[in-house]
Amino acid sequence: MKLYSRPLSPYSSIVRCIAYYKKAPIKVVAPPPGFPIPEEFRSISPFNRIPVLITGSGLTIIEATVISEYLEEHFPEPVLLPADSRDRAVVRMAARIAELEILVPVMELFELVHTKSKDDARITKLFAKLEAGLREIEHRMGDGPYALGKQMTMADAWLTPIRFLFNHFRVMTRRSRLLEPFPKFDAYEQLIVQDPVLSLVWFEMTDALKVFLGELEAS
Repeated sequence: MKLYSRPLSPYSSIVRCIAYYKKAPIKVVAPPPGFPIPEEFRSISPFNRIPVLITGSGLTIIEATVISEYLEEHFPEPVLLPADSRDRAVVRMAARIAELEILVPVMELFELVHTKSKDDARITKLFAKLEAGLREIEHRMGDGPYALGKQMTMADAWLTPIRFLFNHFRVMTRRSRLLEPFPKFDAYEQLIVQDPVLSLVWFEMTDALKVFLGELEAS
């Protein structure tokens, strides 16, 4: 199997987290360099996005959610979705909230702030959506050591790269106190860096961010 991924991409990091946890025999490769990804990559990814998984049979799978589910089914041990249907629904809901109500607005806000957008109404709306998503995740988080309790789940694969983004996001948006109302989510970083799998993804992203910021300064 081959996974097209970049270390700083949160969606790619989610998939790598799952692959590392399951010790899946996947070769991680980079797409063509450049931002955005060069058009030639559309021959592999029709929407020119990563991650992309190429299976051993040659099937191309796109979208992090679909790749995550595929890996959970194809490599069933160790599990990231509980056996009980109710518990699986709880994990899936947390993962979807993390993606749609936190990651999506964060990524758009990164873009708006980076381009110094004057669309204050849109920015205000996105921060309101983001804070609502954080409230819901804070409510659902347990007492550790993982997001939803004592076992790593699919929710941790999603929340780890998302939590990573907030360290730079708070600086970039000048909202250093953004996570103060969400102490569990804020403290989740300390749990991540102590876990052998989650910390691997965290520090991959850390190194990639240093490179990215260095390239920005040089440009």
